[in-house]
Amino acid sequence: MTRRAWLFAIAGLALLLVAVVADIAQGTGGLSLRTVLDAVAHDRDSLEGALVRDVRLPRAVAGIVAGAALGAAAVLLIAITRNPLAEPATLGLTAGGTLAVTLTSAYASLAPGVSTIGVAFVGVVFGALLIGAVASVAGAAPVRIVLAGMAISLALSAVSAAVQLLRETETSGLFLWGAGSLLQSGWGQVEAGVLIGGVVLAGCFGLARSLDVAALGESTARALGLRSGVTRLLSVVAATLLTAVAVGVAGPIAFVGVLSAAIARAARPRGHGAQLVIAVPWGAGIVVGADVAGRLLFGLDEETPAGVICALIGAPVLIAAAKRLRDGGGPVVDAAASAARWRPRGVALALVVAFAAAFASLCLGELSAGPGEIVRSIFGTGQGLGDLVLELRAPRLCVALLAGACLAASGVVLQAAVRNAFAGPELVGVTGGASVAAFIVLLAIPAAPRGVLPFAAFAGGVAAMMLVLFLAGSGRGSPQRLALVGLAVSAACLAVTTLLVLNAEPAASVAVTWLAGSTYAQSWSELGLLAIPALVLLPLAALGVRRLDVLMLDDELAAALGLRVRPARAALLTVGAALAAAAVAVTGAIAFVGLLAPHAARLIAGGNHRRLLPVAMIIGAALLATADALGRILFAPTEIPSGLVVAMIGAPYLSWMMWRGRLAAA
Repeated sequence: MTRRAWLFAIAGLALLLVAVVADIAQGTGGLSLRTVLDAVAHDRDSLEGALVRDVRLPRAVAGIVAGAALGAAAVLLIAITRNPLAEPATLGLTAGGTLAVTLTSAYASLAPGVSTIGVAFVGVVFGALLIGAVASVAGAAPVRIVLAGMAISLALSAVSAAVQLLRETETSGLFLWGAGSLLQSGWGQVEAGVLIGGVVLAGCFGLARSLDVAALGESTARALGLRSGVTRLLSVVAATLLTAVAVGVAGPIAFVGVLSAAIARAARPRGHGAQLVIAVPWGAGIVVGADVAGRLLFGLDEETPAGVICALIGAPVLIAAAKRLRDGGGPVVDAAASAARWRPRGVALALVVAFAAAFASLCLGELSAGPGEIVRSIFGTGQGLGDLVLELRAPRLCVALLAGACLAASGVVLQAAVRNAFAGPELVGVTGGASVAAFIVLLAIPAAPRGVLPFAAFAGGVAAMMLVLFLAGSGRGSPQRLALVGLAVSAACLAVTTLLVLNAEPAASVAVTWLAGSTYAQSWSELGLLAIPALVLLPLAALGVRRLDVLMLDDELAAALGLRVRPARAALLTVGAALAAAAVAVTGAIAFVGLLAPHAARLIAGGNHRRLLPVAMIIGAALLATADALGRILFAPTEIPSGLVVAMIGAPYLSWMMWRGRLAAA
């Protein structure tokens, strides 16, 4: 190691030491530092000693284990993918582990310690298989893989949220853990994490020399006798085990790996072993320091998860890294689907499905009415049950249809303008900004009229997109850079939203329902709030279809065709963001409609946006109407928010598209 590398490693150890001492000393008990040190050293009988040994010390050690594991996992993942943004959170691995733990807690008995880490490992492997499928069909461009990983995370996280809602009693203890809390109930999980993590970390140092050779290139490594495939396999296994340890001990924590690995690379070390020496203490110090900072900022009486603070710290790092990445160039939407010919039968089928979903939504539910009764009520000749059902369900159905169409149109515009197949509203800051603004209203003005919330959410979504445009506007302002900046802003918004939820009493239930996305209890007034911006924005999107076709080309070619690329892209991004913000403002944070509807539409309408836009709107409307009906019917009388139903529909669809190689994003 060089002198510079040693200085970085020593600085990381110093940060870790200070953070651990501060973390153990922090608490509501008012213990002095000397009392804490005495309790750690030899006091085994007093109440203070038990408090330190059984509550505070396990918490600090959990932070050390989780941070060290995430730092080491990031070094391995960056080495085998050659992607500076690769880490367990950005590749969807932590979301897979979270889903596995949530499912086990909901439907089985979750054992402590090793079993928790073992369950998380199964989920992490599942996430690794999904991202591996994307990499196999789409290549390994950094932006492509990170955006795909975050789309996978979004899908798996939505399924986790749906499971928690269905099994609320069984999963009631997972909320803080799911936000990345270091709070421990004893030494069981921590001891298992120390044992497994220590063994795997030692193996990582053993792999370091092989990774150094593999970095020279495939042919050189083979000439030197290195079996690169075995090295990559062992590195993946080690990274998944380390991720499982971190998730099992402290829940999902994002961006620690990116940050600690970036610090390690800044030290310019010689080899991956030196990178591990630097990244491991820095990762541990960041997590424990985030735990200390959270309680300093928000008080000792409130449990502020370290994962939230890490996300707020890591988002600017991701933005800085995005600005340094080179534009991969080229269109990014599935070429085969974009070149598909116009299929009138497919369009007719989409219309039939949309109509059937709308009619089923009116007929089915706790109160069921026959088709004849509904038809008579629509034409004003009905009576009794038909009129009642129509009065209750027609407004929410109309809101679902229009919101689904707006979200799908937003996805079409954003994906073409950003030239990335994963650039839905939820991945470019719109949904996150709307959520933050809505939660601020719920907290600051709990007695505000119902109409205030949609206006605040609309403003928040547009403001977040404007922030993304501003932050990504330096240099050439490439589409891929913009998508990554949007991802970072979305992550920061999610962290802020989590903080607001933790302090949302007595509005917590309303806030959580809004975050899940719901068409529940929508009225004609909400339809009017959505119809006004839709009548303005949808025609603007339709007028821009020719520009969207041109923007799908390379920027230089688009400019040669006479298009002012940057102003056109900014204008269309604003329209797309406003469409999504209008829908989210009324229905809450519904994801996946804007991501999946355009892909499904391309299969039957091709890449011509004049045809693609209306077909995607039909599919988006059908998707959200179907989700509204299924959410009411499947687990009646419990109603599942439409946003979670869409995510449960969208996750398998997204996985199927990945395995089929349809989303060849670049």
